[in-house]
Amino acid sequence: MKIDRKILIVILTLAMALPAAGQVRLGVRGGVTLSELRFDREVIDSDNRVGYCGGLLLDLAIPMTGLGIEASVMYTHRNNRLSDGYVMFKRHYIDIPLMARYRMPLPRVERFFAPIVFTGPSFSILFKENDGDKWLSRKTYLSWDAGLGADLFNHVRITASYGIGISKAMSYIDREYTGDKVQGKDHHWTVTAAWLF
Repeated sequence: MKIDRKILIVILTLAMALPAAGQVRLGVRGGVTLSELRFDREVIDSDNRVGYCGGLLLDLAIPMTGLGIEASVMYTHRNNRLSDGYVMFKRHYIDIPLMARYRMPLPRVERFFAPIVFTGPSFSILFKENDGDKWLSRKTYLSWDAGLGADLFNHVRITASYGIGISKAMSYIDREYTGDKVQGKDHHWTVTAAWLF
């Protein structure tokens, strides 16, 4: 928990310090997620289910390099159907991703179409989940995201990314077998569209 707090402080400090270093734009973003919980023992399975996300982003471009940093604050709703009774497990997070990105220069068409690639950590803070007597979500967890996309007409950004859980996202009480906790990590696809001002 202390490590998660330190990571969050570093992310927020960088986000506040970056605007002085380059060209900054703000934007709004929305999209869909496809989540899967992967457990450390094969006692329970999780089917992929669609959720949604939306929030604000800050984009910093370092002039003349194609490099940049993108920080977001996103509301994310993740859904999973667990094989234990086929219960729909719903979780609501505030996600704070901090991505390093590269915008590929394409002479003559860059104003209309510019591919981008990005990667970085995403810090998730749980604020709501549906009730359950067998599973318990962690209040915070960390994942690593990577993806690609494109800037269109210098204002629209379309992206697709895949996130791999680094820390545990939830615990499942396996009373039927040993009474031990089964740990689960979140893996998710995210597709978003953003408007940059």
